[in-house]
Amino acid sequence: MTASPTTHYLNADFDLSLRPRPRQREHPKLVRQVRELSVQGLLGASAADSVMIRTEVPQDFLEHLDRCGIPLPTLLSHPQIDPSTRFQPFGWSAEAAELNRLHRKPAQHPDLTIVQRVNSRSFMLALEQKLASGGPTGSVVESRAELETFLSRAAADSAWVIKAEHGNAGLANRRLRQAGLDEVDRRFVDKHLDEDDCFVVEPWLKRERDFSVVFDVPFVPRSLRVHETVCTADGALIGAWFEPSGGAAEPWFDELGRMAERVAAELDQEGYFGPVCVDAFTWHDGARTRLRSLVDLNCRRSVSAVAHRLWRRIAPERTLFYRFFNRSKIDLPLELSDALTALGEQRYDRNARRGILIGSPPRLGSAGDSWRPGRLAFLFVADERSEIFVLERWFRERFEV
Repeated sequence: MTASPTTHYLNADFDLSLRPRPRQREHPKLVRQVRELSVQGLLGASAADSVMIRTEVPQDFLEHLDRCGIPLPTLLSHPQIDPSTRFQPFGWSAEAAELNRLHRKPAQHPDLTIVQRVNSRSFMLALEQKLASGGPTGSVVESRAELETFLSRAAADSAWVIKAEHGNAGLANRRLRQAGLDEVDRRFVDKHLDEDDCFVVEPWLKRERDFSVVFDVPFVPRSLRVHETVCTADGALIGAWFEPSGGAAEPWFDELGRMAERVAAELDQEGYFGPVCVDAFTWHDGARTRLRSLVDLNCRRSVSAVAHRLWRRIAPERTLFYRFFNRSKIDLPLELSDALTALGEQRYDRNARRGILIGSPPRLGSAGDSWRPGRLAFLFVADERSEIFVLERWFRERFEV
């Protein structure tokens, strides 16, 4: 049976929308970031699909994707819908549920109160303490005073990270670099407690590699996939690896698979169903490398799902590295044609299916309201990792400032 056309919607403010008082969603910088990220939904969609976007996409970028052999879906300007399609958001927020209701055959989704609960860091912490063992776990704190009391009782040389109750792909994490809170830390805590009800504070571990574990609830073995991710020091996603061999995740696949099945059973009992992605990492415990299999629980699609779909579509036998760069840190020409020229022989070759593919427009918006995105996505494609490292090193030496 042929799958019905899908409308993909990367509602990147999903996590923030779960907060009881989500004031940050109205901040101009955040609004712009959400608009920018919606364009990533173009990657990996089929020509029969639609993608709901929150900004105007320059025609030259669409032509660029077409030249690279990437199918072009129908573009729907938010909140425009195609009622004949199957609606598939990044995560089930109240806004996504309302858009879904307008379709002829609305997709089934969990109750939104369940979505809010299972996406909370306090729920994840309780689940980790129930299912995992052998490693340090965190604590829930409900005020800045409680956090400062907690830290005052900790060893002077200990290191900690705090996570907002409803995160934002790691952007609501903060690593504490001293025993107490400095003024910047206090502002961070107060800002997030103004929107949400608690934090999770957990020991800072010396991470080696980060992984994303993706699966469905109810658990279906064929839905399980594990890939390596690249994160900032605080845990925010900046890259993802997709490899036919399984790559660095392969030695841990069985253990992470068992964890996924157990987590899925718990979520099923809670009444949740649909996509899940779990963050995991290996860390150094002295001379020993250990796995923390349940670090963060996200009952939504993974941020890198768009790149995974694209990898499966254009180069499943190759290795693909999906990487975000801060626009302020790379000296890339503003015009797409100039950026492609600057890449020269390293630009993505459709026939060879190798090279550096520009995955987001250097400029967004219309002529009267255009801007440079804060982050730009690139896809590095080659036969194996060693070749991608060469491509990335060339790119950084050429463009990074």
